[in-house]
Amino acid sequence: MFPTPSRAVVAHLRRAAHAEPAAARWPARALGGLGAVAALALTACGGGSDANPPLASKPLAEACAAYASTALPHAAYASTALPHAAKVTRTELRKAEGTLPDVCIVRGQIVSSPESTIHWAVELPTLAQWNGKTLTIGGGGFDGFIPTDDPWYQHLVGPSANPYVKISSDSGHQIQGFAWGNSDVALRNHAFDANHFVLEVGTAIATEFYGKRPVRRYHMGHSNGGRSGLISTQKYPKDYDGVVAMEPAIAQQAHQVNLGPTVLRHIFKSRDNWMSPAKIALYAKAETAACDGLDGLKDDIIGNVEACNYVPTDLLCQGADNDSCLTAGQIESIRLIYSDQSTPVTLSRGAVGYPRFGRGGASTSDWQAYMFGTSFDAPDSFNHMAVTAAARLVEGNPDANILTHDPMQYQAQYRRLAEMIDGTDPDIGAFADNGGKLLIWYGVGDTCVSVYRTAEYLDTVKQRLGASKMQSFARMVTSPSNGHDLDGAGTEPRSIDLLAAMDAWVEKGTAPDKLVATKFAPGTSTPVAQRPVCEFPKFPRYNGTGDPAKAESFSCSAT
Repeated sequence: MFPTPSRAVVAHLRRAAHAEPAAARWPARALGGLGAVAALALTACGGGSDANPPLASKPLAEACAAYASTALPHAAYASTALPHAAKVTRTELRKAEGTLPDVCIVRGQIVSSPESTIHWAVELPTLAQWNGKTLTIGGGGFDGFIPTDDPWYQHLVGPSANPYVKISSDSGHQIQGFAWGNSDVALRNHAFDANHFVLEVGTAIATEFYGKRPVRRYHMGHSNGGRSGLISTQKYPKDYDGVVAMEPAIAQQAHQVNLGPTVLRHIFKSRDNWMSPAKIALYAKAETAACDGLDGLKDDIIGNVEACNYVPTDLLCQGADNDSCLTAGQIESIRLIYSDQSTPVTLSRGAVGYPRFGRGGASTSDWQAYMFGTSFDAPDSFNHMAVTAAARLVEGNPDANILTHDPMQYQAQYRRLAEMIDGTDPDIGAFADNGGKLLIWYGVGDTCVSVYRTAEYLDTVKQRLGASKMQSFARMVTSPSNGHDLDGAGTEPRSIDLLAAMDAWVEKGTAPDKLVATKFAPGTSTPVAQRPVCEFPKFPRYNGTGDPAKAESFSCSAT
């Protein structure tokens, strides 16, 4: 059995130059049989002609109900001719709610093997609202749910996504643990195939529904969903015109192999090493006080993280342990969080070790949600859960425990997983040559997925392709004092319209070099500060003059 996850863990698990038109670039293979689909659209639907208009020309509720109706010629297509033997299981109309519009949802499944069935959903807006493009939304954690059904993920992509056909899947399994990792088919689906297959299905459905193929296809995801988008540029470089990867978890087995024997084992082997919310808040306040001004302005944001070397020896308990001091074991826990780890297990592409986490995470929800959890006696942090799940999978032992698990004894098993799931192949030149764009965003304080691991990966891309080529299609931008759950003392990540920025880059050649993030008054939509979103490793440094609430009063600086 897996440990019972905390509310934060559950939330995480369920969240996570002008190019020629995409339709002109997609090969027949990438279209997943859309040659037949196009022919069917011409015969069954008249290709959207006046004589035989597409389904979407009808009122949405009527079109949605009619899509799989056996009374229409469309039914033969919907039930038998989708790519990868996909089957439609039902359609439904979701009425507008909040910022979400009316959409027709087509649901279905792809049975890849007895061990892996992909459940998928395609959301179709009205013909008048559709912008002619698709957006695949990646999942999170171990997947096992459909992101478009989850309000957190709809909020993640934001209102800019509403004119798109939205596509998502559970990645080929219906449980959010890791037991399915015994199946190579399930691993491939989770790692990269499910998104590829379902993109082709969604493209076919959109073509049938609207009577014309999408002109652009994008992917946006967070954490594991960011990884799934990034790995698509490596495995299927013609799938997407643009990929937005937020805090991508590109090296999950490196995370599990290295955090377990060091950081997590230390934290959970003694109550004196574990930090309660009060202890975390104590440290966060002290770290912020010590490092806040290093970016030129005291604003509760640790911008210049590389200059922050605070060690909390001044907080060491001189007498009995209490909430106003830290034990020596807790100070060691903090040191480990900010240290590179190097368990000698070689994973994909010869990778060994996992880098430190960024400063500022203690002031977010990350330290509790991902590192310490809500209880020492019943560990429920996400990192503990993920490391435990991997240990139980590779050992084949449902009772495996990170306090005794030795990854050195299971190197082949971990390598198998990493070679399947890792999104670390630097050979993404084909994606770039196809006109693809890649935009990565990180909260520097992320204490689930290290910002430095993805930075290391991009260095390998730069070495392979050259700095000039890489700059033409890829950016990694960051926001300080933000964590993996997108909260913290910094600006609000969702205020950065990353999808609109990507679309402008693809459609107009406008690179995302002037993005701005906003900070709001607590519990309101009232803006109180703005900051530039800087390309890593730069950060917003106050110019010394000007309104500190305005982005133009800051410059992106490396020192």
